[in-house]
Amino acid sequence: MRNHHPTDWTTVRLADVLSERLVNGRSVRTREDGFPVLRLTALRSVTVDFTEAKGGDWTAQEAATHLVEPGDLLVSRASGSLSLIGEGALVLEPPTPTAFPDTMIRVRALPSVVDLRYLAHLWNSPVVRRQLEACARRVGGGMYRINQSDLAEILLPLPMLAEQSRIVSLLEDYLARIDAAGARTRRAANQASELSRVMTAQASSGQLSGAVLDPGALSPAGTHDGALPQLPADWRWTRLEAIANVARGVAKDGRGQWDLTSVEVPYLRVSNVQRGRLVLDDVPTMRLPADRAKAFRLQPGDVLLTGGGDRDKLGRGWLWEEQLSDCVHQNHVFRVRVKEQLLHPKLLAWHANGFGRQWCARNATQSTGLASIGLGVIRQMPVPVPPPAEQQRLVGLVEARTAALETATASAERALVLADRLRLTVLQHAFTGRLTHANGPLGHQESLL
Repeated sequence: MRNHHPTDWTTVRLADVLSERLVNGRSVRTREDGFPVLRLTALRSVTVDFTEAKGGDWTAQEAATHLVEPGDLLVSRASGSLSLIGEGALVLEPPTPTAFPDTMIRVRALPSVVDLRYLAHLWNSPVVRRQLEACARRVGGGMYRINQSDLAEILLPLPMLAEQSRIVSLLEDYLARIDAAGARTRRAANQASELSRVMTAQASSGQLSGAVLDPGALSPAGTHDGALPQLPADWRWTRLEAIANVARGVAKDGRGQWDLTSVEVPYLRVSNVQRGRLVLDDVPTMRLPADRAKAFRLQPGDVLLTGGGDRDKLGRGWLWEEQLSDCVHQNHVFRVRVKEQLLHPKLLAWHANGFGRQWCARNATQSTGLASIGLGVIRQMPVPVPPPAEQQRLVGLVEARTAALETATASAERALVLADRLRLTVLQHAFTGRLTHANGPLGHQESLL
């Protein structure tokens, strides 16, 4: 690390400021009523979150050598993400005796040399993160690891203790302001999303039609439909298979990789299909025989619905609008293609993301920790169908009303990205000697949040 800090600061190794040697945690089996041991998720903030703990299969005596104490810095030594390897959090006051696991390393520093809050913030700043990511090693199973010898050599920029204390005070004021602005922004984004969800659910169930609602009824099909919502008199309930062709996607395998007639096409996975939107910034490709690629190719107006994953995420989806050429879909994603314009695809997607969410959860099967819903079952999902003219009116009405909400949500998302950048900038300034007064690094950017 080059010395990009004031001349009266020093650069030391972590090993130089330790009050005792580094200690790895201990591996212990989980036991519901066992001795408290931290989870790795307890390190997600600058201070340890003791609500993120579980029971370990050991006694208080067995855990004694691995108890955390106020002032300890706990560092992750293994992670599936390079950006999380080596993340650290400071122990304040454990609410109850608690141990740390084998996925963490305990750091005990000399408070006479380094302010412990200064060390915790420095540890999560770009100054140290760059070093941690540079020395992390990729091991089996897509995991990254870091060991004690790596940590011992991490270089730390240190001013005098009084200056460390001043930096901490100023830094925490900055970070509190950024966090408060970010929290307000997230609340606004959540409110906009909730308003949009309520409006689309009301549109797809006839509540925006201004008509008297009659009890809903539909012949049984061997599924758990629950009580169907009331609909206007000129609407009707039907099954999904009556108004649309529903098909699974293609299973990925290696059989077409060496076929000279095969073509490479993008394919959508469950993670690409979210509730009310498609996420297309990471779309993989596969090779398929040309005839299969053509058979599975998505068409504008297709509705994509998820068929596997967590139970509360089944049946989520959105509309395909030819965002990518020649795109197909994975076998855990259903393609719903409406027949003869019987129902506007947006009304169907809105309905699936509202009523369909609970319906899919009731009708799903569970195995090996994952839920799924079969093709034959999803075809039986109840769907409300309004008159054609009413369909067009409702879609136009909702699109006009949600346009402003979508703009607000996009603005909030950009503001949250800005907040993350501001946080990194403030941390970089703090540990290179450039954090001087309460408005410097933020300037007008704070008001943008």
